[in-house]
Amino acid sequence: MRIPEKPPDDEEIHKLLGQSDSKSIEELKPYLDIVNSKYLHWDELPMRFKDVKFNLKLLWGYAKLVREFNNRAIRLDGLTLHYVQTPLIEKALHGLDMRVGGKIDFESHMPSVDLKRKYLVNSLMEEAIASSQLEGAATTRVVAKQMLRENRKPKTPSEQMILNNYITIVYIKENTQPNQPLTLELILDVHKKITKDTLEKKEYEGAFRTDNEVKVYSRDEGQLLYEPPDHSSINKLLKQTCDFANTEPTEFYLHPIVKAIVLHYVIGYIHPFNDGNGRTARALFYWYLISQRYDWLEYVAVSTAIKNAPVKYTRAYIHSETDDNDITYFVKFNLRQLDIALKSFEKYIEKTKSANKKIFETIKNNPDLNFRQADVIITLTKTERPTTVKEMQERYDITYQTARTDLLGLAELGYLRKHARGKQFIFLLDKDKCIE
Repeated sequence: MRIPEKPPDDEEIHKLLGQSDSKSIEELKPYLDIVNSKYLHWDELPMRFKDVKFNLKLLWGYAKLVREFNNRAIRLDGLTLHYVQTPLIEKALHGLDMRVGGKIDFESHMPSVDLKRKYLVNSLMEEAIASSQLEGAATTRVVAKQMLRENRKPKTPSEQMILNNYITIVYIKENTQPNQPLTLELILDVHKKITKDTLEKKEYEGAFRTDNEVKVYSRDEGQLLYEPPDHSSINKLLKQTCDFANTEPTEFYLHPIVKAIVLHYVIGYIHPFNDGNGRTARALFYWYLISQRYDWLEYVAVSTAIKNAPVKYTRAYIHSETDDNDITYFVKFNLRQLDIALKSFEKYIEKTKSANKKIFETIKNNPDLNFRQADVIITLTKTERPTTVKEMQERYDITYQTARTDLLGLAELGYLRKHARGKQFIFLLDKDKCIE
């Protein structure tokens, strides 16, 4: 990855602005509108305006003046974050709120509680896998999902990382209370859960770093990207981060989604742990929005969208950090990925309509089957792989006994064949018994 160029220093820009006149402002205004409407970083200007001859540093100076006028400062100890709510950001936030309305309504598309549970479990798995893969987990989605559904022990550090992410996200979903305050204890607890048995030293789990050895490097070329603040400032910075999360600014309003993104950024900026900072930051982003009643997030794997744009993710961090911690770049990126994740979910809903119809037709033609059993048969006709009681239990978030009864019932009806494999039974689709 090419490291973005840092903006010119303030002294040089102020000198240029002092020498400019009204004519230069008029000449640059059309380009200034582009820079600020799209909220471009200095590094993006040479390519954007490669065919235009004018002083880019002067254009950047005017852009910074406009941004400073609209700046919303978020002050922590020794750290000031800058945020500009552009028209495009306002539009994106409004669009997200209008599309989800606080909680997605499944009733018209997922009339079965079992199908809702199945998709919820699947989305939590996708989130856990993608967040882990962003940190280097090498396990494939197929193998990872099979491990989670079968509830088997992880065989590799990558699988352990994915399992930890899944356990942590499920814990957050089930235990987060409305408007729950963020505390240092909660941050440490999330980190401990998400890094269990994956760090170089056991004592690193759920503990802040005690030195300045941690630095951020690019994965491809090993270039130094970022040096976090001194370890002695971690406690104070995080306490003020908790205050920020738990209170509303008096001088301006921050949308909950923006606050969650800021929380994500700040944890990455402070880098309070020896490892697992990215996973913890994304988990706390998820926690904050769940605490603010954005329940639809349970069904949307945001990290999957981020994983598909890893360079842009890193660049958004660097753009913010190199431009005086202007988090607008990071907010802009995350809103775009949220939109992509939500669109993916909406496509799934459309696809589900036809799948639901097929399942209910199957139940209608085979009254001895319940919804889960019909869904399992249709799934097995597509995958042609065996299933187990544990996998059934995980897929639909049901008890072991309910899953066992479903599969044994299908075997008794002749739809599945039961085979012993070690200490457990596996169930295969009987192709001779077709559902008409």
